[in-house]
Amino acid sequence: MRKITCGFFLLFLALIVMLPCHARGDNLCDCEKQFSFAESLFDQDDFYRAIGEYKRLIFLCPDAKALCEKACFKIGVSYFRAEKWQYAIDAFDTFLLNFPASPLEGEAVYLKGLSERKLSLYDEALLSFAYIMEKETGEYRARAIYQSGLVLMDMEKWERAEDMFSQVPEESRLYDSAGVFSAGLRNIVNIPRKSPVVAGTLAAVIPGAGHLYTQRKRDALVAFLLNGVFIWSAVELFEDEKYVTGAIVSFFELGWYTGNIYSAVGSAHKFNERTKQDFLKGLRDRVKFSYIHDRDKECDYLILSMSF
Repeated sequence: MRKITCGFFLLFLALIVMLPCHARGDNLCDCEKQFSFAESLFDQDDFYRAIGEYKRLIFLCPDAKALCEKACFKIGVSYFRAEKWQYAIDAFDTFLLNFPASPLEGEAVYLKGLSERKLSLYDEALLSFAYIMEKETGEYRARAIYQSGLVLMDMEKWERAEDMFSQVPEESRLYDSAGVFSAGLRNIVNIPRKSPVVAGTLAAVIPGAGHLYTQRKRDALVAFLLNGVFIWSAVELFEDEKYVTGAIVSFFELGWYTGNIYSAVGSAHKFNERTKQDFLKGLRDRVKFSYIHDRDKECDYLILSMSF
């Protein structure tokens, strides 16, 4: 009797093992279906629902290490594609903490660096790209060098940015565009500038002259007429011996006169900033990127296009 019971028990175990994967609760087949569903949402750019399904997979299938690794990485990519930069940084930090030896590490650090740059976390972005430059080779390293150059441009460290772009290797797809930036930054000292000191001095000598120097003709006309009217009124009042009224008008004119000087200095600074930004925009417009995800290779690419 005991032998019969033991035989039935072994047969029962064998039947459980032979059951199709959909008949068991927590199994690899169900996990793969869950991952495929999350991937389909990602491919439809439904990133927030995809994130929810990736998280569901990680919760339900903790033993499916390979799938959990991909899902954790794709959570970061989903936030990145949705332009939720801080969430992307946090997600990639979680991925790097849980999967430090992953072959996706370099891509995760790279996308984290891009997210940090979007948030103007320039020092953090430089550290991320420096990590890639130290550990990776080939195109990965070239991309990190290139992005470091862009970060240094954002920080207005022109010489360091030029030097960084010059380090992009010739065999890289980014070499030509790096050359565009490197050559452009060498000429940034030649862009037109207006001296705030000269603008302020001219405004002090002739109200409106400082604005005319900074190419703000309408403001120059307003400053000239306004100050001219107040000065003429004050002179007339003093000549008519209306000293109290003349003093009041002179007091207000002093305010307009001083404001004219400060405004002219500010106009010079604005002119310099505008010409600088226009120059940099012209450089960036010659080199444009688009983002794509290769699902088959589990890689994310920045596609470069250039105009001449």
